[in-house]
Amino acid sequence: MNTEKSIRGQQAKDNFNSGYNCSQSVLLAYEDYLREKGLNPKTVLRMASPMGGGISRLREVCGAVSALCLLIGLTDGYDMPDDEKKKALYSKVQELVLQFQESKGSIICRELLGLEQKHDQPIPSKRTKEYYAERPCADFCATAAALFEKNYLQSKQ
Repeated sequence: MNTEKSIRGQQAKDNFNSGYNCSQSVLLAYEDYLREKGLNPKTVLRMASPMGGGISRLREVCGAVSALCLLIGLTDGYDMPDDEKKKALYSKVQELVLQFQESKGSIICRELLGLEQKHDQPIPSKRTKEYYAERPCADFCATAAALFEKNYLQSKQ
């Protein structure tokens, strides 16, 4: 997916490169949208804080993908049991998550990073120049943010 024209994608990338985890980076790119929906972005960032590293460095579902799902839920989610709304929501989530997967090859953190071990130590890596140079995570954040922008914000303009 081409993220070069995505303002939100660039914001998510910049957020990651300034120290936020992947999930926080995508959500923070939508700070104004979160506010429009009545959410305090600081609260959302706290809620997303364990999602980095594929859920606290367990290297499972990519945190950027998790944030994409949360944004879709914020927009199209339901708050009462409703099978039709659930079906519509799951359909949209699958559509966008599969687009991410087609673009990046996986939605699993360890696969995206080329790691062999399933779980990692809970100690976060130091955010250094070398860390950012070898991590493709900023690009994953840009892709997830751009997918939401393209499918939700641009379609409503």
